[in-house]
Formats: sequence, structure tokens, C-alpha cells
Amino acid sequence: MGLIKHNVLIYLFTKTLNHKSPLLIFFAVLTAIFCLPVALTHADFFPVAESFFTKMQKQISLDLKKEPQIIKIVVTAYSSRPEETDDTPCITATGYDLCKHNIENVVACNFLPFGTQVIFPELDPDKVYTVVDRMHERFNSRMDIWMKSHKKAQKFGKKYLTVEIYR
Repeated sequence: MGLIKHNVLIYLFTKTLNHKSPLLIFFAVLTAIFCLPVALTHADFFPVAESFFTKMQKQISLDLKKEPQIIKIVVTAYSSRPEETDDTPCITATGYDLCKHNIENVVACNFLPFGTQVIFPELDPDKVYTVVDRMHERFNSRMDIWMKSHKKAQKFGKKYLTVEIYR
């Protein structure tokens, strides 16, 4: 059922683009950004490619109607160095390759399940982070944000931040 909705939206989008009217193209782009996430949440599959629209769909499909769990915890940062991780510094506990993706949108956390999405409103209220890694057991009550460089992680330091948790 969801697959059919997805195909219909794609068909309508491509038909609209054939008319080449700027107003219709604008409407089609808005439809793609705001309607596809709703259709895809009911689909039997999700697109594999990480396109601009896929990223937008992930952002929009975050169930913001649900009240998040809000906590205040210590948040630190880390980078992909063996001194801070293990002998495979780019690979997280879930198998996600940090160095290959090279996007600062993941966290390590021991008390939340993998895939949980979190927002740090004091850092960037529009950026969604995903739990993909674990920390040493002595840090069970904090989160660690992955950063591209050791220098940037050191500059971040240790902060006491509000975290919105979307399960």
C-alpha cells in the first residue's frame, strides 16, 4: 500500500516537471519535501541513497508530535583516534563507518538504544544526532558527540547540556 502511494507521488512529481511552469515546479518541490516523508513512513521500504530529499525526509519524519524525554547530562566530544576509541577508530559499535560518512551527527551513549535520535537544543536546535556507538562503562551517564578532528573535540570540552530524546 505504501509503495503505491510513493510511486504515485513520484509520478505526479515528474509529470509536473514536464510542464516547466515555475509555479508548478515550486509546488512539486514543496510536495516532495513535505509529503514524501508521510508516504514513506507507511511504505514497505526506504530509499537507500542518501540524497538531499532523503535527509530532509529523515528530519521531517522525526515524530515531533510525541513529547521528547528531556534530561540534562554531561556531554563531551571525541574523534576517531585509537587513543580515544579502540584499534578500529572509524568503526562504531553498530558498524557505522565514521570516516567514510564524515558527518558530525552521531553520538556515543550507553543508556540509550542504538538508533535513538537526540537533539541538543543549546548547541543546534535543528540538528538531529543518532546513537550509533558506546562508551567505556565508567561513562554510563554521559553522551559523547563524534567530531571530525581531535582539536575540535578538545575545544568542545565538557558541557552540561539539555538533551531531547526521541524514541
